[in-house]
Amino acid sequence: MKKSPLFIYTTRMGAYYHLTPFNQQSLNLDTCLISAGDFFHMENTLNKLQSETNISFRQYINQENKTLYMTSIDSYKIKCVEGQSNQDGVKIAQLEGIKPITNQQYNKLARLINPEILVSLTEQPGMDAGQKSMKRSYQKSSKFLKESLDELKDTQISIYGAIQGGLDTDLKIIAAEEQKFAIDYPNFRGFTLYGFNKGSSWQDKEDALSVLQSIYDGYNLSYILAGYGDILSILWGMSWGIEGFEVEEPFRFAQDLKVILIPNFDAKDSDIEQFSGDKINFYELEGKKINYINFPINSDVKENVPLNPDCQCFACKNHTKLYISHLVECKEMNAQVLLTIHNTHQYQKLQQKLQEMQNQKQLNQWIRWFLQQL
Repeated sequence: MKKSPLFIYTTRMGAYYHLTPFNQQSLNLDTCLISAGDFFHMENTLNKLQSETNISFRQYINQENKTLYMTSIDSYKIKCVEGQSNQDGVKIAQLEGIKPITNQQYNKLARLINPEILVSLTEQPGMDAGQKSMKRSYQKSSKFLKESLDELKDTQISIYGAIQGGLDTDLKIIAAEEQKFAIDYPNFRGFTLYGFNKGSSWQDKEDALSVLQSIYDGYNLSYILAGYGDILSILWGMSWGIEGFEVEEPFRFAQDLKVILIPNFDAKDSDIEQFSGDKINFYELEGKKINYINFPINSDVKENVPLNPDCQCFACKNHTKLYISHLVECKEMNAQVLLTIHNTHQYQKLQQKLQEMQNQKQLNQWIRWFLQQL
């Protein structure tokens, strides 16, 4: 992975697509999650782009100079992938409804889009599936991964397997063991981890991740944590060696008219040095939460201030809480746009700070200091 941490933004969420290209650039996003189900109906268009024009796929979707991450699992959709008896494919949510696709179609689409990162097709087990059904799903996912590694070996696409199974350690072991063959492929890079959902027990997450990492101990693999990308999960994941994170939270919060309030990231060296550099333990995260503001707010003169006086984003430098609250009450789309700009800026600052602390080999110490501010 070229960059750690890598924040993979689910940019279809909230008001992102309402921003002009100029304002998109100001967000400084360098990644974009591509939901495969949104593009199967465009196969003819993508073929024409490739053969008849000078327009790249990135230009077509206004995501130039970004790392593209393609996956079949999309948290924006309630049910994005369903199993089926056919061993060659799954049912996937598309714009025209849930339709069956084969893994060959999935790999063909990946070749047309040419993402830097591809998460292999996976069958998403139902919440009430028994262990036998779960194991069958893992076997299909393993088969899909092998096919992708073979069919796309002549490309520059980095391929990641998908580890399902919730937080059940036994199921995680089965899912991981089924795909262990992939370590022998040069285009295999690691795994995207599903099931580590926000709201789950930190101890359960720690146990499940420990099991996975023990199976692949000694191999140079990278891990991507799927989900919303809430800040506490990112801090925990970084401490435990996860390098990439699907990030939807800043857009989801903006859509729900919420502003993320993050404490100051800057700490003195003397403050950081008093903390241990060991991995973060689950109990250190219990009871911690990131604050936010709900809009609209009461029209109080004391609120005629920026969302965060210390923030240098466009929204905070040019607008006040009262103005944004007014936009919300008037149902103006620009309210969500400004909240998107602010929330995303907070994540960019977090990413920069984590990179800085990682380079200085003070990552876990800084995370412990930061948690004390919550």
